[in-house]
Amino acid sequence: MKTLQQYWTAVKTYARKHKIISAAAVIAVLIFGWNMYAKATSTSGQTRYVLGSVSTSTVIATVSGSGQISSSDSVDVKPKVTGDITRVYVVEGQKVSAGQVLMQIDAGTAAQTLQDAKNSLAAAELQYQQDSAAAPINYQKDQIALTNAQDDLNTEYTNVFNALATAYLDEPNAVTGLHDILYGYDFSPSNSQWNVDALPNLFSNTDSNQKAKAFAQSAKDDYTEGRALYDPAILAYKAISRSSSNDAIEKTLQQSIDSTTQLAQTAQSELNFLAEINDLAQANNQKLSSTFTTLQTNARNYLTTINSDLSSLVAEKKALASAKQTVTTDQQNLTLDQVGNSNGTNPISLQISANNIEKQKQDIANQESDLADYTIRAPFAGTLSAVDAKVGDQAGSAAVATVLSTQSIAELTLNEVDAAKVSVGQKVTLTFDAISDLTLTGTVAEVDTAGTVSQGVVSYGVKISLDSQDPRIKSGMTVNASIQTAVHANVLVVPSSAVKTTNGSSYVLVFTPPLPETGATTQGVVSTTAPKQVPVTVGISDDTNVEILSGLTSGEQVVTRTITGTATAAPTATTRTTTTGARGGNAGFGGGAAVRL
Repeated sequence: MKTLQQYWTAVKTYARKHKIISAAAVIAVLIFGWNMYAKATSTSGQTRYVLGSVSTSTVIATVSGSGQISSSDSVDVKPKVTGDITRVYVVEGQKVSAGQVLMQIDAGTAAQTLQDAKNSLAAAELQYQQDSAAAPINYQKDQIALTNAQDDLNTEYTNVFNALATAYLDEPNAVTGLHDILYGYDFSPSNSQWNVDALPNLFSNTDSNQKAKAFAQSAKDDYTEGRALYDPAILAYKAISRSSSNDAIEKTLQQSIDSTTQLAQTAQSELNFLAEINDLAQANNQKLSSTFTTLQTNARNYLTTINSDLSSLVAEKKALASAKQTVTTDQQNLTLDQVGNSNGTNPISLQISANNIEKQKQDIANQESDLADYTIRAPFAGTLSAVDAKVGDQAGSAAVATVLSTQSIAELTLNEVDAAKVSVGQKVTLTFDAISDLTLTGTVAEVDTAGTVSQGVVSYGVKISLDSQDPRIKSGMTVNASIQTAVHANVLVVPSSAVKTTNGSSYVLVFTPPLPETGATTQGVVSTTAPKQVPVTVGISDDTNVEILSGLTSGEQVVTRTITGTATAAPTATTRTTTTGARGGNAGFGGGAAVRL
């Protein structure tokens, strides 16, 4: 038999003689081993999530277009607001500089609205300062209130035990007395009949006898039911102590209320039985002994005692429920204090006030911008070829002056969707194909009110005045314009790819609770639980972010991309997933940003 060494020598000899075959065999073994390892370690069959978060940022929505530079053109100056023209500072043929005041529109109402808004903001800021100072104090008060409420609740459990103790001091005597009223031998000298049987037999009259027996049976039934509740109730009371659990004390309280209620009914039924015997005796001219009167007095006393105990027990039950509710309310107050802040010094009400103040500031900025519209200015330097308004005229949509430009302006054409977002006075960033290192700013000077239709497509002309001139700019050059249509500062945003749209409704995917990994890498992270779909209301968007108006809070974790796993280690085909992204320029929010996975 060959040894291992002999086999190894034979293999090496064969390999030297058949090098090609041996090399192929080695490669095949390596490939097989690698494939087995890849299958064993691959996670490609799992869905992975690329994560982002809700943050606060500034979103600038833009509309983009391209056109040409014109070296000489006229622009109609149209008011942005309506009102009486109070001043005219220029005349036809006068040369004007960019931004020079041409006319003034009555701005009294707008100025007063702005001042009222500033006053309101000042009051809100003062209130915010006061609330900020009071927040830690209020939080401490809420903590103290909860502690006091918990102490009161503990005291109330003691009160409950005291009420139980009083009841079970009274009730044994009452129960014994109620038993003796029915089952004593006060009216049977030979002790052959209980009171409940002997008293009806005092009447030979059949009708009276039957009436008395009916009341007697009702009293016996109530007594039997009362004892059925009382006996286990007093045993339950004897099994607890002041140090027993709150649940045990509450259970005993309810059991005692039920049994005491039935004992009160028992006492009332026995009084009714005795009263009926008394009435029948008077009707039949029969005289009852003083013993009977004593039984009636005892029954009344028992009923009074039991009713008093029952009232105390019911009152303690209500007081206990109230004390528990107070603890719950105080706990809820503390929870509300800690929403968004663990130390309770910045309660949700304060956070809402801060957000409202920021909104008021934004509104004031908008109102200040609107107030500036009451001053009509030259869009660029040039000559006034016409002045079409005078003091007292009503400013409206018609042009009040025409400026003939002596400087370069940009003219471009926008489709009807984008043109609807553009208005005079909006800021513009300009770049030039022919001058790659040049970027200028400008302002929308004019937007056509009537569109031009070409092959079924409606377009509108836009003229843009340049804030500065550059000698390299030539007439006819191609210019690219990015017009700022909206700017929202300090708003909640998510990455554009996080927002999805279905049937016109927007939503994002959120992990609740958040995953421990950030998922900042493009590979994403794996989760054993699927994210939750959360509806959101979106605002404006730019190339990167989408404004979130409702549905999310700052810091929440969102899914920006979902990578669906495949069954093999090396995918041979690509999958396309469409997400609703925010594309600046002409697309606006809702453009289809395709993500190749």
